[in-house]
Amino acid sequence: MSDEQGTQLSRRSFLKIAGLAGAAVQAGGLIAGGVAAGSDTEGYTGWESFNPATQFFNREPFRIPSPAHTPVGEVRQPSHITDYVFGRVAMFEKALVENPDWTIDDPVEDLALPPPVTAFYNQYPERMGWDYKTFTETIPNHEKDDEVYGNYFMLAEVYSSGFRYHSTMLRRIDSPPEVSDFTNLTRGGPAPIPEEAVPFKSPELATELVKELAHRYGATQVGITKPQIDFFYGDSWQGVEDGYDHSKLPEHWKYAIVIGVPMEWDQIVASPQFTASQDAYNRVSTAAIRIEGMLKSLGYAARANTPNTGYDCLMPPHAIEAGLGEVGRTGFCITPESGGNSRMAMVVTNLELVPDSPIDFGVEEFCNKCKICAESCPSGAISMADSPAEQEWGTGPAIRGYEHWYINNGACYNYWRESMGNLGCRHCVGVCPYSRKDNWMHNAARELDPRDPTGVVSSGLLWMQKNFFDYPEAIEYKRPAEGGRFAVYGPEPAFMDAEKFLDVPVTKP
Repeated sequence: MSDEQGTQLSRRSFLKIAGLAGAAVQAGGLIAGGVAAGSDTEGYTGWESFNPATQFFNREPFRIPSPAHTPVGEVRQPSHITDYVFGRVAMFEKALVENPDWTIDDPVEDLALPPPVTAFYNQYPERMGWDYKTFTETIPNHEKDDEVYGNYFMLAEVYSSGFRYHSTMLRRIDSPPEVSDFTNLTRGGPAPIPEEAVPFKSPELATELVKELAHRYGATQVGITKPQIDFFYGDSWQGVEDGYDHSKLPEHWKYAIVIGVPMEWDQIVASPQFTASQDAYNRVSTAAIRIEGMLKSLGYAARANTPNTGYDCLMPPHAIEAGLGEVGRTGFCITPESGGNSRMAMVVTNLELVPDSPIDFGVEEFCNKCKICAESCPSGAISMADSPAEQEWGTGPAIRGYEHWYINNGACYNYWRESMGNLGCRHCVGVCPYSRKDNWMHNAARELDPRDPTGVVSSGLLWMQKNFFDYPEAIEYKRPAEGGRFAVYGPEPAFMDAEKFLDVPVTKP
């Protein structure tokens, strides 16, 4: 072997050894990386496994001074029997049953409704017209349509039935705040909360823990504010008797924990016929009751306001004051993460917490020029005005003393009873440009639009939405007998395909 050959072999050996060493280093790096990844709890999968990361939009740059709501007129607390459409129509329906010969041309006084409802109908006769149509035309028409098309939409109702079934298991409050809020539920039955509350090191740490646990209990979004009497019903709080003073808050209602969860995304896109709120209602109700139980176990008074167990208050203004979002053209809270696709609950407590500030991330300006929800609304219940001060509905520029967007809930409820599937509509949620999932494209829009003072980004996004995406006209969502086809905004979820799963005759509209 020559020196040259020996040198060449040495070089080859060196390269081989170096390559093996490099491979060993890479393998060691992979092993180390694998160990790190394997021990990282952020990699777990499952429902809401990433906990607070569901609230991924950084609100800090968009905080504004509290409060977000400033009265512009005489303030009136909302009424559970007039402003709340479900409460109003329930009484109107009962009165119609008891007075079957009554017609819309007869005096409303003949129905013997509670005086506040009679006064409301005299002030807003168009609302009485809508409510009358609901029970004399819309519901009878829906029953006829259901006989023909009901099987096609059956699985939308079936999906919700499981959540409704569970909601019946949730506790209803049957005593006033001074009793129920200080009563804990145990395996042995109701019991007083501990006499001495467990102290926290600071309100800041209490807030941190409450938010963390709220997410782990199932909340997608959570914010803290102080409850405001202007947004609590002036009647009918849970568990109270006639004569209870609704004009002031109980002393122990010091802070409000507001939480939200989205409705099932694929259903929302398939609005209005296949959509439903029951899944989110049940999830957010369950999360709120868990928060209530956690607080009571520490010795703090607490009361949950939920869609499944009852509300003492309006949720949108409290959610806005808690920094979860802004009011949209639809009248509900638009959040950065899920847009209008949020169902909310609130827990009031005497635990000292740190309130969040409201946020301004551009919803007001966007809604003033967007109008997609108003253009698409089958009932025409959403105003096409250029600002809240110009909206119609005969309520004037201020609603109960505050200026904000407000829908014609009589018209809305009328179509709510006309639609198929699970009843209801939620179409304005599905078409809203803010109601989009978490992906790079929508996240780019979330980050760019609030930071653009020129409005060019929002105008460009709206132009693309209206020109690149095809969706039905408003009339197409109505019943076939009225020129529609029970259209849906997006395709129905695969798990709601009745023809695939059910051995029943199906007639498509």
